[in-house]
Amino acid sequence: MTTTAILKAINALPTQERMKIIEQVIHTIHLEDNPSPSGDPWFDDPRNMAIVKEAIQSAKEESGVVLKSKEDIKKFFANL
Repeated sequence: MTTTAILKAINALPTQERMKIIEQVIHTIHLEDNPSPSGDPWFDDPRNMAIVKEAIQSAKEESGVVLKSKEDIKKFFANL
């Protein structure tokens, strides 16, 4: 089966099924350690990647903090 045929078959599926397939493909692909399309060296630092992974996990758990105003931002950083 060609790539075009596979994509057409996937495209014919309901949206939820397509998303499941796309997610499975993404999890199957082993990306390089640096996920930046431009190869940004910021992502090469393990400390930065730990911050990114922590933020992703917080978002999944919905345990993030929403700062809506400059005052909220100042209060947040004052408490660090």
